[in-house]
Amino acid sequence: MRKLTTAMPSSFPSLLGDLSRVAPDHVRDVAETKRVLERWMVDPGFRRAFFQDPATAVAGLGVSLTAEQVLPFLGEDSVAEDRRPAAGARPPRSVLRYQAFMQEKIGHRERVRAAGEAADPRMAAWRRRQLNRCTSELGLARATAIVHAPAAFELSKGCTVGCWFCGVAAPRFDHTWAHTAEHAALFRQVLTTMYELLGPCLRQGFLYWATDPLDNPDYEDFLRDFHDVVGRCPQTTTALAHKDVDRTRGLLELTRSLGSEVDRFSIIATGQLDVLHEALTAEEMLRVECIPQNKGAAAVGRKSNAGRARRFAAKRAEELTSDDLSSTIACVSGFLFNMVDRSVQLITPCNASDDWPLGYWVLDSGTFDTAADLRELTETMISRHMRSALRAADVVRARRDLTLSVEDGFLRARSREQVVRIGDLPDPETVADLLTRGDHTAEDFAAARARTGVPFLTTMAMLDGLFTRGLLDEEPPPASRAVPVTIEGAAR
Repeated sequence: MRKLTTAMPSSFPSLLGDLSRVAPDHVRDVAETKRVLERWMVDPGFRRAFFQDPATAVAGLGVSLTAEQVLPFLGEDSVAEDRRPAAGARPPRSVLRYQAFMQEKIGHRERVRAAGEAADPRMAAWRRRQLNRCTSELGLARATAIVHAPAAFELSKGCTVGCWFCGVAAPRFDHTWAHTAEHAALFRQVLTTMYELLGPCLRQGFLYWATDPLDNPDYEDFLRDFHDVVGRCPQTTTALAHKDVDRTRGLLELTRSLGSEVDRFSIIATGQLDVLHEALTAEEMLRVECIPQNKGAAAVGRKSNAGRARRFAAKRAEELTSDDLSSTIACVSGFLFNMVDRSVQLITPCNASDDWPLGYWVLDSGTFDTAADLRELTETMISRHMRSALRAADVVRARRDLTLSVEDGFLRARSREQVVRIGDLPDPETVADLLTRGDHTAEDFAAARARTGVPFLTTMAMLDGLFTRGLLDEEPPPASRAVPVTIEGAAR
């Protein structure tokens, strides 16, 4: 789908806020444009029909738009040559309105990223390093799409959907965590404990991971609990929106009433979009992002080669990101809970690999029974793995995905996605050699450099700068070798 670059007037109203303040025709223009583009992204039959006869194809969707109002987003190749509009025509007002909406959603994503920084300075510094590392490791485009939320809470064990491409390899559904009085009380205590530990950034958390939230029949009750305790309604992402459209309509009404800006529906088959478009108006789905995951979806909807999808890398390569691109769907740099098991892991995104097939590192794990257990557990994880600065006793080595070289007197660190030039260093060849060998502590590294005339503190400051930029290795051992935290008194 084509991206426009037309400058946006600042006068367009927000569509992620109170829609009662927005003119109905503005809402309709954006909602109907979004609906046509959803159909384009998901349905190859619609794309073929549009190529032959754009006007008839658009009219068949029951919207008030003309083909000319969506063509600017699709590009010339979307229609037969004899049906292309004249070059240089001024975009319709509906086009500008939709583009403003897309820019508003990008701004919303950036605000979510910014709001995800914890109050604890150790976790805040650690999270900033992960953002920097991911930009280098995953590439700017993929890294900026990751919000690095501070926490996620699974309310079931496993998932009923069973997508072949599941990027976190969700296990087969076992059972769910009912919203009983006991469970609701524990959940609220967990949220309160984490809010006290992390601060307002917990508002950027959400209630799913290797689960589908709608597998839990009480999901909406947990949403209300989260909103009551934390002060924000978390985003919902589900592949089951089509299963019970009355429930889905009620869910959207609830999330809007609680101030949720964006929800997401994964579309695994074209028929699912048919059901949703038939049951829900374009305006009802205005704030829902439909993620095309079906066979035949447009190429920009390619899936990450992570999790269960890695088993099909050869057989279904045309549906997956290519080997030369990074892959992960992980979006948490913080704590992953499963409330069924009362377990918690400390995780952060990485490129999917044989060592980390799910596309995230697991730095630590443990279980808890009570909120007091949880506080001790998470404090232990933070103390063990998060620090604000490089320590003298830390072993320093370049990340293993980096290649170091010296060119024109500058040290360069190359990853698959970018090249970082590292300052004006005395004797950069020695720096590159020591960082590649990775057998020196920071103190020993600085002492070795001091013997060649480079001040000790200069080297320590240089190493801390590399650490802050996420260029030094903090990768834990693969998950299968991770040692869980044990809190005395926890039953599990």
